[in-house]
Amino acid sequence: MSVGKFKAGKILGDDGLAKAGFIFMLGSFSAAAFNYLYHVFMARMLGPYDYGILGSLFALIYVVTFATGTLHLVISKFAAEFHSQPGLVKSLLKRSFSKILIFGIIGLVIFFIFIPSLQNFLHLQDVWGLVLVGIIGLTGLMGALGSGALNGLQKFGWQNSSGFLGAGLKLTMALLFVWIGLGVHGALGGVLLGSIAGLFIMSWPLKKYFKGNASIHFDAKQVYQYAWPVFLASLLPVLLITLDQLLVKHYFSSLDAGYYAAAGNIARMIWFGSGFLGAALFPKFVASKAEGKSVSKLLTKGLLTTSFFVFLGCDLLFATPRLIVLVMYGQNYLALIPFLGMFGIALGLFSLNQILIMHSLAVEKYKFLWIILIGFVIEILGILAFHTSLSDIIKILLLSQAFILAGLLVYDRKEISSNG
Repeated sequence: MSVGKFKAGKILGDDGLAKAGFIFMLGSFSAAAFNYLYHVFMARMLGPYDYGILGSLFALIYVVTFATGTLHLVISKFAAEFHSQPGLVKSLLKRSFSKILIFGIIGLVIFFIFIPSLQNFLHLQDVWGLVLVGIIGLTGLMGALGSGALNGLQKFGWQNSSGFLGAGLKLTMALLFVWIGLGVHGALGGVLLGSIAGLFIMSWPLKKYFKGNASIHFDAKQVYQYAWPVFLASLLPVLLITLDQLLVKHYFSSLDAGYYAAAGNIARMIWFGSGFLGAALFPKFVASKAEGKSVSKLLTKGLLTTSFFVFLGCDLLFATPRLIVLVMYGQNYLALIPFLGMFGIALGLFSLNQILIMHSLAVEKYKFLWIILIGFVIEILGILAFHTSLSDIIKILLLSQAFILAGLLVYDRKEISSNG
């Protein structure tokens, strides 16, 4: 552990990224611990069959809330640019809140209209899980506004505290609800209450920006122009790691879907454990660009540090897969052991891709979207054509992530090779 800290610290240097990265590592690991305990207990208490249903609904939550990634990055970028002008930040947040609330409610109504079709596609017995998914999606939009503002203003402590405490309440309430017999619906109810708690926490440091009228107004056109490429850059990566779960639920049994969801959650240890720098890097990329400084060193440090943690995580999955499965999920999930190593590599590549995507968005280079789109097409067509086993799905996921990483590295080769 001390060696890991030394190497990571050496790579990060003294430009402020180490401190921000440490806060995000602490916050991410703490929240991830609660989130992992949530999935561990839900998998054990619900069993593989019902956990397969929960896994497909979680995948749908990620798809429904893909707009939160867009909103988070857009608000973060402009809050970072406006941070020295509180009047502009107030105008940004107040106008964004009103629009998000209106469009969020409209989106929720549209989602409710499609619930019967979704129920049929996922082979669900009732609609209440889908109803909860829609409501969770709306709270996620509001949460993205707050977390994006806190990130752009570099209030990393508040941002991570809301995630940590929200995840803690999510776990606690889900345990209670499932224990009293509410099943999958109880598990989702815990998620909803955790999201609401996070909203209350992150609103505290931002409340001053919602008092009174904004004294300065900005041109919203620049926000919309930036939002479109961010929208696509948020949508495609989310679809890459969620549609596979939905297609597994469609093509395979709920039992197989449960194994796949459990394997994916273990593999996400790699993503959560290695991807903590992405959120800290983004506002620093934006600030450096605004000041006319090179972001090459920051990008290289982010990639090296992330690669270090990806290597450690994958090594652990390949070395002790049986022990990890037994500790997390128990004997009922031993069938997923063969999938862990490849799944971990795929999610590790996803972490590296996220660093490169954050960089391109921060410096407003958008041609990389074609690379992600091609990778997305490779994954979807691959799964539609080859889905005889769960291993096929994971291999296709790995192939698409490897293609995207190779393409992004070529795309950013000048920045990566530069000494800044």
